Amino acid sequence: MTINLETLIPYNQILESPEDVFELVDKHGQVVLLKDNTPAYVIVKGEAAMPPVNSNEQKLRRKSQHTLQDAMRIVLLEAEDHTMHAAALAEAIYQKGLYYKKDGTKAEYNQIRARCSHYPDLFEVLEKNTIKLR
Repeated sequence: MTINLETLIPYNQILESPEDVFELVDKHGQVVLLKDNTPAYVIVKGEAAMPPVNSNEQKLRRKSQHTLQDAMRIVLLEAEDHTMHAAALAEAIYQKGLYYKKDGTKAEYNQIRARCSHYPDLFEVLEKNTIKLR
C-alpha cells in the first residue's frame, strides 16, 4: 500500500485551516489526520467512500408492480383520448415504474404492440403503432 506523504497532516491543521485540509481531500480523495504522530482519523471524499453502484445489478433488483397489460391500461387511462404511440407508452410505463422486464429494463414498443394482439378486448392498434384503450 502506497501512502502519499502529502495526505498525512497533523490533527491541529483541521482546526486551524479546515479549507486547506478539504482542498487536499478533493485533490487526493482522502487525508489521514495524525494525532501524536499516529494515524487517528481518515477523511475520505464522498464518492471515494461509496462503492460504485452496478447498474446491471440495480436493474435486476427491479420488480414489476403490474403485468404489462395492466400497466398499459393504467397509463392509457391518463392519456388524452386514451391513445398513445407504442414507444411513448413504453417510456411512460418505465418512467412510472409500473412494469419491468425480467432483466429490469423497460418493455420495448414491439412488446407493447404484441401485447395488444393478446388482449384485443382491451386494446386497439391504430395507424403508425398508436395504441388505444377500448
